[in-house]
Amino acid sequence: MKTAILEQTQKQQEYNSQTSSDVETKNPFLEEEEAENLEDNPFDLQDLENLSSSPDPDASTSEIYPEEQPVNKRFNPVLLAQVAAVLVVVFGCVYTVTRPCVMGECQEVDTARDFNQKSKQTIETVASAQAPVLAQQDLQSGIKLLETIPFWSPHYPEAKALLSVYRQESNELDSVLKALKTAAKASEISQNPPHPIEDWVKMQSLWEQAIASLEQVKSGSVVYPFAQARWQQYRGNLAEVRNRLKLERDGEQILTTAKKAAQVAEARQGVAKYADSWKQVFDTWQVAANTLTTIPYGTTAYQSAQVLLARYQPKLEEARDRKTIEQVGLDAYNQAVNNAEQATLLEQRGAWSEAVTYWSRAVTYAKQVPVSSSYSAKIKPLLTTYNDSWKRADVKNRVTSRLEKARQDLTKLCSGNPKVCNYSVTENLITVRLTSDYVNQIQSTAKTADQSGDSKKRSEAENHVQVLKVALETISQNAQIPLEVYGADNQKIATHVPLQ
Repeated sequence: MKTAILEQTQKQQEYNSQTSSDVETKNPFLEEEEAENLEDNPFDLQDLENLSSSPDPDASTSEIYPEEQPVNKRFNPVLLAQVAAVLVVVFGCVYTVTRPCVMGECQEVDTARDFNQKSKQTIETVASAQAPVLAQQDLQSGIKLLETIPFWSPHYPEAKALLSVYRQESNELDSVLKALKTAAKASEISQNPPHPIEDWVKMQSLWEQAIASLEQVKSGSVVYPFAQARWQQYRGNLAEVRNRLKLERDGEQILTTAKKAAQVAEARQGVAKYADSWKQVFDTWQVAANTLTTIPYGTTAYQSAQVLLARYQPKLEEARDRKTIEQVGLDAYNQAVNNAEQATLLEQRGAWSEAVTYWSRAVTYAKQVPVSSSYSAKIKPLLTTYNDSWKRADVKNRVTSRLEKARQDLTKLCSGNPKVCNYSVTENLITVRLTSDYVNQIQSTAKTADQSGDSKKRSEAENHVQVLKVALETISQNAQIPLEVYGADNQKIATHVPLQ
């Protein structure tokens, strides 16, 4: 191809040289017959006649320039102007006929076709992004060659038609190149994610622009397959960018929600006191932390979430510990109060033993209220009351227990046939009254023994009375209650004051 261009250039130079020689040796003012035989004579015959009828050189200068002195004939201005005009026309003709493709074959058209073919081969065979660049360079070389062909060339119609096709192809290549450059900008911005929403929006716009540029390529274009391949790729990239943009926006929204929850948690924590309020504080911090964990990975919001999680976690743990302490305090407080209320009811029914048990539980639960709990201040005065009530109930229960034990022992002691005695037991005195039947039996046994001289029976009667006496004193001692014993005639026959 380059050889053909060089040959054409050499031919053109030889032609120009020959034409230049002819201009120097031949008189442009040819005879009329010779002028008629020239095919491309730029001069009109009338113009030649006018030139041949110029003033006689021997004519008087005064006739030519009546107001001036005669001048040298060699510097006649009219003649010089005419010569200049002729030279301009001649050189114009020379320029016209020396333009490419004016005479003979048109190597430029063939070379332009070769450049176009090479451009197509590049697009079809080169898969890299350099293909459109190389193809455009070849196509532009062909277009420049065609643009050198003048409109008076017989090859101009063909060149014009090719120019129309090649320029259209060049425009489509420009669209592809524009798309590639736009895609390169989008790819450059997308490096090293994550990116803020503004960058993803910009990338989305660039990919849309690149796709729009590719869609300007017509289906019949040689670059269409290349453009379609890139179109598919860019559509995928655009979908990915839109997805990442959505994730980024979702992440930002979730992050905002978490921050609002944290603000509420901090506000509640500032006024929290008892278990319910601390439970709300903990639950709100939990919501804030759990919300942060839902932010998509690979977003800027995710990175911010990790920072916030590290900040929220200690506050969440503090709220959880405080909630636990307050809950323990609340449970212990409620148990203490409930047991104290039950103990009071049992006291009213005289169930001192059970009352002691419930007062004991009330004191135990009251002591379980954590000092750091808000319920500590509430339970402190109650604990003193519960302790006092427990002691009082315990004393009362002991007395009651002794009375009950005394009654049980007296019941066993006084029973028999005949009945030995009757009794009454109070906190201050045990009163025992021997029955007349028992007294009469003892007296009768003793009298019979005396009459019969049976010392054994009399001894048994005396021992029985002695055992009864010891038993009654033991009951009094155990109950820590004074004892009075009366006979059948209601006469006091014995007393006992228990030792302390």
